[in-house]
Amino acid sequence: MSMKKTDLEKNKAMKIVGTMKSSLLPDRFAQGAAAALDKKERRARDAAAGLVPFACKLPVDLVRQLHEQAVKHEGGLNAFVEALVVRALGSKPEAQAEPKPAASGDANKADAKADTQAAKSAKGKAAK
Repeated sequence: MSMKKTDLEKNKAMKIVGTMKSSLLPDRFAQGAAAALDKKERRARDAAAGLVPFACKLPVDLVRQLHEQAVKHEGGLNAFVEALVVRALGSKPEAQAEPKPAASGDANKADAKADTQAAKSAKGKAAK
């Protein structure tokens, strides 16, 4: 079935509007055009920072509330959700956790020896 000329023009206009919406607006005189990262570079930067994408399915009402609250948060949606999860779990992520003080070398050796002896005794009990 052939389309009318007006339908064809509408489709062209929709294509143009879609490309305009998807492209980023450069800074004044295109100074920031090079600053936009493509997906590959963004993923590499996120991986270097220790960030992992995590997808989950949530009810629509909850997502709306998250977006409303994230607008008020200075770090955006990702930082807001991270803060919520950290607060809910009651622990800091390992990247932000404070380092534990290192024990002396002799204490580490004694701990390792005790661990190996416990493992051996557990294997012996399991074999019997």
